[in-house]
Amino acid sequence: MTKENEKRTLMETISIKHIVNLSIVDMVMLQLLLKHEKPIVRHILYNEISQFLTREKKKVVQSIKFDKDAPGAREFKDLLESDKKLSSSSFYNSLKNLENKGLVKSNKDEKDKIVSVEATQYTEILINTISKHVIRFGLIEAEQNKNFPDILKDVIEKNLLNQNEVKKFDTLLYISFIDFINIKCMKILSKISENLFLLSNKEVLEGISKMGLENIQKSSIFNKTIRESDNFFDAVIIPYQIENSDIFNITKGTILKEAFRIAKEKGVVIIHGYTELPAVDHGLLNIFINWVKNFYSDLKTCSEEEFNEELLKAGARDVEVFVYRGHLFGIGRK
Repeated sequence: MTKENEKRTLMETISIKHIVNLSIVDMVMLQLLLKHEKPIVRHILYNEISQFLTREKKKVVQSIKFDKDAPGAREFKDLLESDKKLSSSSFYNSLKNLENKGLVKSNKDEKDKIVSVEATQYTEILINTISKHVIRFGLIEAEQNKNFPDILKDVIEKNLLNQNEVKKFDTLLYISFIDFINIKCMKILSKISENLFLLSNKEVLEGISKMGLENIQKSSIFNKTIRESDNFFDAVIIPYQIENSDIFNITKGTILKEAFRIAKEKGVVIIHGYTELPAVDHGLLNIFINWVKNFYSDLKTCSEEEFNEELLKAGARDVEVFVYRGHLFGIGRK
């Protein structure tokens, strides 16, 4: 196995549970160690970290407008304005902790005294893995939870409801391939449909029932067939950014065909996902784009042509494909 493949394998096996005990100071320290190509004296590293933390704290103080009546405002302002600095004992404890984890290497002289420290071969792997988790869960998942419901609502209202001069669907099915559900999305969909159905795994359906969303009904799949009869739904919504649909033991293509079967005549099937990253001839951007593609290997990106072909192949009479606020949408009319 090549070193590059070894790095990639390690990144794929490191999960949140392996890095949960690392502090912000730990991560700053590792980043600074990676910046230095040669071993660095510990005291110099300590000064660099202290200066970094002080500088960043000042930036936060200057960027926030404190509402004195807001809960926690005074306490948080006091915290930021305090002169408390990183203690040397905390720094050395952190350094020792990282060395015990194989992320820092100490260099000693003939008297067994530590003269310098440096990163190990695993430091970069860990930092890249942390970046992966932050971007995936901190940005992608946050965007999906916070912004996507409103994006989906805009698309449905502008492209379907308003054009047909109706306020609600009579029947709507949302299919979820992932093992958690966006509650905000469900609440919005329940407002634009008289009868909202959800097709997902057992755990998600049980969680929904405990959250007080009373007008959501459960659908299911048996023998690769969705439970509802032909011509049942006004609209079916399917997230199409997941690479496979193993939780249903059925391909996405089969589910898409099923969606058109259970959609009413002149009903619609909506698929949504992520657009392909652009191909550019730029040294820095190429590195970044390849890095993102590697991190999001479990997320499927599609082109407008692929969405169009998928919908027509599944049974759409006509298709509309477009990008809205960074999301790719396909609307197939039966």
